[in-house]
Amino acid sequence: MKRINLKKVIITGANGMLGTAIKKALSAQDVYAFSSNELDITCSQQLHKKIAAIQPYYIINCAAYTAVDLAETEQEKAYRINALAVQKMAQIADQYDATLIHFSTDYVFNGDAATPYTSNQETDPINIYGASKLAGEKAISQVNGNHYIFRISWLYAAHGKNFFNWVAGTDLEELNIVDSQTGSPTSALDVANFINHLLNNDPANYGVYHFTNQGEMTWYAFAKAINQKLDLGKNINAVAEFKTIAKRPAYSVMDCEKTGSIFNYSIPSISDGLEQVITLYKS
Repeated sequence: MKRINLKKVIITGANGMLGTAIKKALSAQDVYAFSSNELDITCSQQLHKKIAAIQPYYIINCAAYTAVDLAETEQEKAYRINALAVQKMAQIADQYDATLIHFSTDYVFNGDAATPYTSNQETDPINIYGASKLAGEKAISQVNGNHYIFRISWLYAAHGKNFFNWVAGTDLEELNIVDSQTGSPTSALDVANFINHLLNNDPANYGVYHFTNQGEMTWYAFAKAINQKLDLGKNINAVAEFKTIAKRPAYSVMDCEKTGSIFNYSIPSISDGLEQVITLYKS
């Protein structure tokens, strides 16, 4: 049996949807998990103090500003959390020789493509949220320390505030769901399991990667799948567009072939990811 060496790991934003899943998946590691209340990543003094005291092997940043529509009017706040704080985190991580694992988004792309985006394809965000996350990516890359940036998309889980839980838990019997946006709904559990694999099998091949459940569908198709698998009996109607403050990319499917190859990892399908989340939701 292969012996796994314990590694010190800091998780920021540990009480969020992704942070909660990763914290659970890394239970075999020496984890220091901080909620956003316990560690404000926009405060460089707090960041420096924690990292200096713990001297982690990895820093996994799950703290982020994710309110896509609100970002249009809270631009300064979005950039402060998603770019400036991330830049400082990367600098401190490099200072203490820690590997930074950071999560970005499919919203760095404009959605005009017809085939899945590769990780080296041109970025062109069409909303402030996407622009702030791209600024964070660039800031990390400029520091030139050991880092992994994983672009994820349409994240959901059996816990937290997300599309899956809304469809599953709403009292509404009829739902009008947009059918003009195509992406890859991705289980936070699958992201967390992959991060656990990375920590145990790190290829030290740093850079930008894509990680999403494999396949593509619209929000409408995803809602229908949730409705059917949970036997909710809701009426799900397709609508051409849903009025939102921020623009969303019409097509944001990402090519994960490089990730599977470099990390020697088989990424689960959308269907398999959903089945696992539904099992958790029912338990």
